[in-house]
Amino acid sequence: MNNRLYAQLADAWKALSSVTSVLISAHIDPDGDSIGSSLGLLHLLREQGIKAHILQHHPIPKNLSFLPHDHAFLSYDQPDIKEIIAGTDAWCILDLNAPQRLGPNILPFFEHFTGKVFLFDHHVNPILKADHSHVIIESSSTCEIIARMALESNIEINAQSAECLYTGIMTDTGGFRHSRTNAEVMRLAATLIDAGADPVKIYDRVMNAQSLSSMQLLGMALSNLTISHDGALILMILRKEQLVGYSSEDLEGFVNYTLSIEGAKIGGLITEWEDGTVKMSLRSKPTHEVRSIAESFGGGGHVQAAGARVRHGNLKEIVESIQQLAKI
Repeated sequence: MNNRLYAQLADAWKALSSVTSVLISAHIDPDGDSIGSSLGLLHLLREQGIKAHILQHHPIPKNLSFLPHDHAFLSYDQPDIKEIIAGTDAWCILDLNAPQRLGPNILPFFEHFTGKVFLFDHHVNPILKADHSHVIIESSSTCEIIARMALESNIEINAQSAECLYTGIMTDTGGFRHSRTNAEVMRLAATLIDAGADPVKIYDRVMNAQSLSSMQLLGMALSNLTISHDGALILMILRKEQLVGYSSEDLEGFVNYTLSIEGAKIGGLITEWEDGTVKMSLRSKPTHEVRSIAESFGGGGHVQAAGARVRHGNLKEIVESIQQLAKI
């Protein structure tokens, strides 16, 4: 392990462990890494007697609801939320690099927060200001950073935290298939398994949780793929009339099918929603990148996994722009 990258995390834990109450938030449209790191940190803090809660714009996705989270989540519209935030010593921001990614229901509270702010992330170009910033882009996931922080601080990772952190590492590495997967990541995963994470159960609960209607929607999406650049760019497009009655979490994992087609270099799931928002989730093979495409629409992410949402976007024009921006 590169100790230089993670040694600073012991100082972060020392600062965190000096407070009595912590709030934890991650990005909108939560995924395995944002939920896993949030819950993983929460269980580590609570084990040390520190009061901790999670405040999210969106609820926990169905396929992650098996993770231990009793009494973990606050609601941004509960009557006493302002008092709770005012009485919080520190706010930990996880798995995002810009405050806007907290979502419009959380951002106003964050902008007026007067306590200490901690940032733990692995995305490039962070613009969120924090008193303690720990952005390690070499990490496979934010869950890896939280796990390394515990290990660097000689904090025992309990079974609840191990389950959450393993989940985020597994999902953000694409089931240990993406380029950030290396021997150190695998050794960390083994450490979390030793601590109580069940890899068989976790994979089954995360990856095999689609409803019948969701699978039928996937069939519709696969039958209407848009193929360009001689088969190197595959876009899965769903219009608003096709998404009536569905939510974003019903589409979990859809984008991965676009790269399973022979010859595909870049794939994307482009969805149009009833409120006029067009969302994109982009993926690429290691020889290509999609972050610049997402950034051109105000989004961001990783080199080979990125996304964006466009308010009042024109679906046809956005698809055409993606086709033009794709560097193939």
